[in-house]
Amino acid sequence: MNNGVFLCLKCAGIHRSFGMRISLIRSLQIDTWTEKQLLYLTKGGNNNFKKNLNDFNIDPSSAPLEVKYKSKASDYYRRFLKNEVDRESDSNYVPTQIVKPELNVAQDIVEVKEENKEENQNEEKKEEKKTATKSFLGFMGSVFSKVKDTTTSAAKSVEKGFNDLKIGEKLKVAGNAIAGAAVTSGHFIADKTTQAVNSEFVQNISKKTKEGVNTIVEKTKSVMNKDKKNKEEESKVEVTAQKDENKDEKTEENKEEKKEENKEENKEENKEESKEENKENEEKKEADNNATSQENNLPQNNSVPEEKVEAAPDHNLGSTSEELS
Repeated sequence: MNNGVFLCLKCAGIHRSFGMRISLIRSLQIDTWTEKQLLYLTKGGNNNFKKNLNDFNIDPSSAPLEVKYKSKASDYYRRFLKNEVDRESDSNYVPTQIVKPELNVAQDIVEVKEENKEENQNEEKKEEKKTATKSFLGFMGSVFSKVKDTTTSAAKSVEKGFNDLKIGEKLKVAGNAIAGAAVTSGHFIADKTTQAVNSEFVQNISKKTKEGVNTIVEKTKSVMNKDKKNKEEESKVEVTAQKDENKDEKTEENKEEKKEENKEENKEENKEESKEENKENEEKKEADNNATSQENNLPQNNSVPEEKVEAAPDHNLGSTSEELS
């Protein structure tokens, strides 16, 4: 693309080995092109590229590929083409000065910087994948196209053979014959069935069947009535048992009530006895307190020992004896 030339698929593979700086490859069918990229083709072209080589005395038909694409002459053309594209596509374009090489050095090879080689290799791998994808899709497209054509042709052949052999008409005739036979068979079967139903043998079977059914119905009714009576008896027994149970429960409740009443009466009696005992204790205590108080209130002079009274002299008796003597 950066040389502004068209290449075949084989030459594109060779150009990818030159690196993107020398030859940037883009597919016309797989890749998406911008307006600026399209300008490289409209401003450039194969004829303009060859004319540039001729101006530097390089024969495009016989010169080695390295000279045609890696020389200073081709490098000058790429710079010149880029300048023209930028001039038309970029509104902020600033012209750059391009120095045209002398004829004696125009065929010298331009050295590609080592730092760009890895980038070029990655780009080449991407291009190879795109080319391989394109080839695979083209191959699968052709396969599907052939399958489609073969299937269509086979369908047409089958349809033609079907029409030629008049299979449709034959199937229609056969279908009508089968339908007629089915109707006839249906009438035959219906007649035979009616005769069998009306025969004495079938009538006897029907009679026996009805009698058997009636017998089963009567027995069933009898069993059901018996079950009903049993259930009623069981229900009565359950009612009686329930009544007895309720009676027992009431008896137990009455016993509990009597116990509670007795407990209350005992509590009242105990309470009255306790009150009487407390009252007696209080009266006794009060009597003891009164006795103690009276003892403490007696005067001390009145408590003369009995021995001292006996030992005291009786002056009155002495004087009386003297007077008598």
